[in-house]
Amino acid sequence: MLDVLAATGAETFAHGTGIAWLALDLSALGALVSFACIRHAKYSIRFRLIWLTMAAVSLGGVGLWLANSVALLAMRVNNSTVRYNVALGAAALAIAVVGVLAGLLISGRTTQVPRLIIGGLTMGLSVGLSTYLTLDALAVQGTVEESLGLVGLSVLVSMALCTATLWVAQVVRRVPVRVLVSVLFALGVAAVYYTALAALKFSIDPAVRTPDGLPLFDLVFPMFVIGALGLTVPITAVLVAPDRRDVAAQARQPVPAR
Repeated sequence: MLDVLAATGAETFAHGTGIAWLALDLSALGALVSFACIRHAKYSIRFRLIWLTMAAVSLGGVGLWLANSVALLAMRVNNSTVRYNVALGAAALAIAVVGVLAGLLISGRTTQVPRLIIGGLTMGLSVGLSTYLTLDALAVQGTVEESLGLVGLSVLVSMALCTATLWVAQVVRRVPVRVLVSVLFALGVAAVYYTALAALKFSIDPAVRTPDGLPLFDLVFPMFVIGALGLTVPITAVLVAPDRRDVAAQARQPVPAR
């Protein structure tokens, strides 16, 4: 994979691997918070959509889009100024969040294989498209060619990852297992991202004028701060909300006779 990434014409880890580890941590944290929200949504009726929306923002917005955007900060394209198309980046964010929410709604409360597969494919296609748009938002002094084979492979990996994620979100209850699965999800997101990145080949012409758009850091850093602060909302909700499964179990217990 490193040889394939080197052939893109960009230095994937030009600013060190620390940024890549930060992206992995963000992805795992977003997934962990999302799993907690999904668990509450499973046993909630009135606030189910709110819980699922927070899960989608945590998983799609932070665990996917923000993690991918942070990972881009480690990359450098030699002999070229890199700019970021804000409109495409915003579209990637919206598709990630909406796609994850759609997958969660389709998969339902209980494990039903047909719904799980359809939800996973829907969510996976959205995640793959979001990753592609995040990378397509990069503008350089020159041209960017794409390998459709690697793009397609990244989408297939994304579909498999999302289907497995939806299944785990429904069946796993123990916190230590959820932590482990969140780390595996982060590794899966990284696999999708670097496979999609390997599909790009930069051909640089220094004579071409500087492309339009924002410097990547000027966009990603504010979004990183907003995303980190935004996670405090679902985290607080999870900590404050009662465990509805335990509440329901207590309600079914007979009241002792006096």
